[in-house]
Amino acid sequence: MRTHISARSRLAGLAAAALVAAVLAAPAPIAAGQAAPTPVDAKERVHWADGKALGRAGLAPGRAVKQYLDTDAADTLRATGRAWTVRGVTYLRMQQYVAGLRVAGSDAKAAFDAKGRLISLVENTVRATDPRAASASGGDALRAAVRSLYPGGAPGWLQPPTVEKVAVPMSDGRLSEGFVVLTWDEDNLLFETLVAGNGSVVRSDARTTSDGYNIFPEHPDATAQTLVTDPADPAASPAGWLAGDQWSNHISGNNAHAYVDADNDDAPDPNDEVEADGVFDTAFDAGTQPTAGDNPDVAVQNLFYFNNLIHDTLYAAGFTEAAGNFQNDNFGNGGAGGDAVEAQAQDGGGTDNANFATPPDGQPGRMQMYLWTPPGGYEVIQNGVTYAAQPAFFGPPLDSTGVTGPLALADDGVGTGSDACEGLPAVAAGTVVLVDRGSCNFSVKAINVQRAGGAAMLVVNNVPGPAVGMSGPRGGRIKISSLMVSQDDGTVIRSAAPAATTLRQSPTPPPFKDGDLDADIVWHEYGHGLTWRMIGSMGGPMSGAVGEGMSDVLSVITGDDPVVGEYSFSDEGGIRRFSYEGYPNTYADVTGAEVHDDGEIYGAIGWDLWKSYKAAGLGQGDILADLVGGMNFTPGGPNFEQMRDGILMGLTAAGNEDRTCLVWTSFAKFGVGVGATSRVRGPNITATESFAVPPECATP
Repeated sequence: MRTHISARSRLAGLAAAALVAAVLAAPAPIAAGQAAPTPVDAKERVHWADGKALGRAGLAPGRAVKQYLDTDAADTLRATGRAWTVRGVTYLRMQQYVAGLRVAGSDAKAAFDAKGRLISLVENTVRATDPRAASASGGDALRAAVRSLYPGGAPGWLQPPTVEKVAVPMSDGRLSEGFVVLTWDEDNLLFETLVAGNGSVVRSDARTTSDGYNIFPEHPDATAQTLVTDPADPAASPAGWLAGDQWSNHISGNNAHAYVDADNDDAPDPNDEVEADGVFDTAFDAGTQPTAGDNPDVAVQNLFYFNNLIHDTLYAAGFTEAAGNFQNDNFGNGGAGGDAVEAQAQDGGGTDNANFATPPDGQPGRMQMYLWTPPGGYEVIQNGVTYAAQPAFFGPPLDSTGVTGPLALADDGVGTGSDACEGLPAVAAGTVVLVDRGSCNFSVKAINVQRAGGAAMLVVNNVPGPAVGMSGPRGGRIKISSLMVSQDDGTVIRSAAPAATTLRQSPTPPPFKDGDLDADIVWHEYGHGLTWRMIGSMGGPMSGAVGEGMSDVLSVITGDDPVVGEYSFSDEGGIRRFSYEGYPNTYADVTGAEVHDDGEIYGAIGWDLWKSYKAAGLGQGDILADLVGGMNFTPGGPNFEQMRDGILMGLTAAGNEDRTCLVWTSFAKFGVGVGATSRVRGPNITATESFAVPPECATP
């Protein structure tokens, strides 16, 4: 339980705690006396005929869907909001209701062409039967959900739990009353739990996506600040980005509400200076901690800017009010308002992480951004002079004692002998070997130094400017430590050989890194809100991997860079195992063991597709519109093939069939081609890959 709780959170928490306490004291539901049908998931069906009409024009969207299905279930569908149009295609979302109850997990997504004809329907409607009465109460359902999620006892709540009576599809083809329990705790963990009519928990879907990243040493890589004026897109944010009173550490608007939450109470920390002119121009001090001086103000203004920039960018791509985006005022454009993103800067709930909780449309998404543990900082000492250095991401890390030995200059006798790209002659034990940065991998140099008997490797940069971190394999093959110094410092160090030289970790570590300043991390987290709202059911091993990969795709497209999170992670190779440029794995490597690792394959597909779009003369707006548009044709809980097919359907519906081979080629390159399949069994995934493309896409 947290130490600091705001008045708002405390009142909500007390109300929720009282509700849960009363429920926990209630008697358990009576078990059925005989075996009963079990809850099942409604079966997803995709109705698609390569963009050809499934129904005639002239009907209202809702009526067109019902007429096409022509089942008793069709008559139980209700529109969840108004239809909306993007790039000439009109979309409608519907939900199934039986006997006044929402059917859990049963909905429909429809698309109509410019003539108003139904061209796509993704639905999982079930046969409408009178639901069997539940033997459990709503209180029983809440108790069961809380006990399942929190066996150690109920936590404090961000907002009071809610219980909705629903109709649940059963294995015998009938419906039964059940309950959907929504809980949102003070650690920003949001769960939607389905409880059967007998009070048993069917499943809990975590609607908070959290990302954890390992830390590898690297020197801070701060970039210059740029003052951007009047950035709001009038089409996406007609009232601008700001609304109400503003402070330097607490900025509010229609799309986002950004503030410092260092005390981790899910409410703004005490307000700082009033910003009456709407200009947030605080300069960043890279030499101090992110939490010191004016740096928290920088975190908030940066986080607010990117949340709004992402909102406007995705709005143009089709993530609008009716599609379930994040806005307080929807300006009469459909969807549920009141859900601007709560963006918490320098959140005190953790480090080296970030997360995004996505409740249903009409409730604010919550983004929590953390500070990142810094690399220790490294240095080279020679003749009493200290030089700044960058570490390698392979070999054992140096400590503050480090390695000291005489300096020897590498000469492999081939070409540029100082690059150590070939084998080196033996050196005396304890020697620090100096090599020049060159054409071969850093790890190759290190292996050659190690085989020659060197105790450590010191690399000199071959271009002006600061040293950089050195990437390479992170296994145990390399047993020596390595650092790099700048070209200028290396010239001085080289001239003093064979003087004793020390490579070590600095005893004075640099400041923490602030994830709020990393556009990759903000884009990635917001991407989870996009996929949960546009597609849904993005949990589990397969769909969780798709969600992680799609979030990375947004980062690499908008950053035009094949690595993600290199700033926060302090690693030029980024937070993933490999760069997306030249990515080595394919669909068969998706196993279900870890969603971020599995999601990398989808990220690699997205990066390859982005390169193909650029080569075809297409821009960022084109690929984002195609990716977001495809989500309207993608069933909830998707696999890689369904994401691919959704994009292809969206292209056909929008009249952009000329791009379909770009999509097929990038997916097939990584094994998600024609005939690729996947199966999820428990936590495990088996993917059967295919590198084939349709005949019309094959290279002559």
